[in-house]
Amino acid sequence: MPVSLSRLRDLVALSVVGLSLAGCVTDGVQTTASDVSNSGKVVDETTQLVLSNANKLNGYCPTIAILGDTNAYQSYTRGNAGNAHELIYQASITQTARECTSLGAEMFLKVGVAGRVLGGPKSSDNSKAVLPLRIVVKQEDTLLYSQLHKVTVQLNPPDRSGLFAKVDEAIGIPSPQERNVEILVGFDSGN
Repeated sequence: MPVSLSRLRDLVALSVVGLSLAGCVTDGVQTTASDVSNSGKVVDETTQLVLSNANKLNGYCPTIAILGDTNAYQSYTRGNAGNAHELIYQASITQTARECTSLGAEMFLKVGVAGRVLGGPKSSDNSKAVLPLRIVVKQEDTLLYSQLHKVTVQLNPPDRSGLFAKVDEAIGIPSPQERNVEILVGFDSGN
């Protein structure tokens, strides 16, 4: 059931007054005149906080998914793609997250991708993996955002592995009128 903003403000004010009155009957706690006069300020600040975050609290945030089979990436020595003995490293995406803030005509997205890199037979203790991580936002067939990030990961001894995390905070798109926007992440094989 939708609640109007004026009704929400009344409910918040009533809650604060109720809590103030509950404090009056508690043993050992006394309410002073300044506490009562400040309760209006608390109500106004709380109302402003709720109103300023109304879209963030109740709004729409697009789903996030890994595109097809792009959750894994393998790097081989030159000319030996697919040869397991020539594998330098392989990476996999293990976790994704997103956060959305709608500000009227624009929606701002923060997208996070994390995973692990394992060294192969051709890696060394000083190897670094460079991962071509792509983040895409699309609305049906319309591309709204696409960015290729080069994520560098040090392969640490003794097992020549490492963790990676990338957060893209620079995504601004027009606020969608329908819930048909999706966020896609994955390794870009065409680096």
